[in-house]
Amino acid sequence: MLFSVILLSLIEGITEFLPISSTGHLLLVSPYLPLDPAFYTVFDIAIQLGAILAVPTIFPHVFLEALRRPFQSSNYPIIAATLPIVVVGFLTKDFIKSTLFNSTVIFWGLIVGGIGLIIMDRRPDPPSKTDRVTLRQSVIIGLWQCLALWPGMSRSAVTIMGGMAAGCTRQQATFFSFIIAVPLLIGVVMADLLGSSQTLSLVEWGWLGLGIGLTYGGCVITIRWFLAWVNRRRLTAFGVYRIAIGLLGILLI
Repeated sequence: MLFSVILLSLIEGITEFLPISSTGHLLLVSPYLPLDPAFYTVFDIAIQLGAILAVPTIFPHVFLEALRRPFQSSNYPIIAATLPIVVVGFLTKDFIKSTLFNSTVIFWGLIVGGIGLIIMDRRPDPPSKTDRVTLRQSVIIGLWQCLALWPGMSRSAVTIMGGMAAGCTRQQATFFSFIIAVPLLIGVVMADLLGSSQTLSLVEWGWLGLGIGLTYGGCVITIRWFLAWVNRRRLTAFGVYRIAIGLLGILLI
């Protein structure tokens, strides 16, 4: 059990904010681990709390300012980028859970997203005089983010691609993808946890705590590393990696 908790938590921590799909990676590994399915369902949701906590740790000024002045205009892009996927996700949640959460769909999502990432990465970065994402750009990013409802596409990947399509630099799009992840993940985690009727033992609560802590640490390290990466290199390597993992998954299922 300890090995399974550590492995899955580190996978979530490393992959959640990279454009490579945490869902796809967890699906590749989890069937081969000796975990109770009912516990894993809760565990898979709960460890995302670690990811939620990681972003304000690295960008505290953004969230402190948003909490102090929640109705200021600088928060509107975050709302505009989050609203489309909330609405579309609510309307299609039953279809997504009943139809799209299967191995084949997820691995094809990895492949298609990888191809898209390679194509978008070939575009030259536009000149930028500000780190801020405009309201128009955030609406475009929000519409792109709806593609993340296709399991395996990766929320991080589609928001970065959406930002680049909207005229953001890779650095702008990456930073914004981290920020808008927080309200979305909070909503998803709270909805799934409240909808779960699974009762946990004291030991299982301990495993959850360990998983959240490891995910948090993995996310903090990964976010810092990824920010340094996009400042020096392009994203094509992630696209190639996604295609390779997707093809591997299709061969294994």
